Amino acid sequence: MNASRLVDFLGLRRSMAGLLSMVVLVGLGEHMAERFLPLYLQQLAPGAAAVFAIGALAFLDDFLSALYSFPGGYLSDRLGHKRALLVFNLLSILGYLIVIFIQRWWAVLLGAAFFISWSAISLPAMMELISQTVPKTKRTMGVSLHSLVRRIPKTLGPVVGGAFIALGGVVAGVRWAFVVAGSLPARLSAATRKVAGCFWPTRNKRSLRSGRRLR
Repeated sequence: MNASRLVDFLGLRRSMAGLLSMVVLVGLGEHMAERFLPLYLQQLAPGAAAVFAIGALAFLDDFLSALYSFPGGYLSDRLGHKRALLVFNLLSILGYLIVIFIQRWWAVLLGAAFFISWSAISLPAMMELISQTVPKTKRTMGVSLHSLVRRIPKTLGPVVGGAFIALGGVVAGVRWAFVVAGSLPARLSAATRKVAGCFWPTRNKRSLRSGRRLR
């Protein structure tokens, strides 16, 4: 099977490739530092406060993963896929900055509320984007490919984060991981524009012109 047949079999398009690259890089930042937050909280919080903070973090992870799908879908409908994905990336960057610059256990919980469930809040926009950009005969393949690629940052992220901790210790290593994690969504803002730009400009410009003529 040559490259062109493989691309056609997988249903890859420019928008789909941009989406998958965003899933890998943003997800890498998410899982690179998130898995080591309990260790980080043990270093910041004294005694019983550390136990409470770790339990609260686990609660936030499960609760927000279930809850964030609703605002994620709402923002995607209101803002469109392109702007919604940009907003989600900016929110995750805000959470990383809070954790980096405020070395308190409560700041970790506050920042985690912005980045710990990026996959959940962005999932509705991504699914709608796949349905808009992938041909009908390849939509199931697009969803399957997205589910497969989502596992890549989950496996690589903890390895990279562990390397940072091995080099600089828990506190410094986790902060380094958050710095890298925050830079990935920032650089992917341009990629986000490319993901949605394939079908936005044509629809916006031409539909507006035709609408004005009808009026």
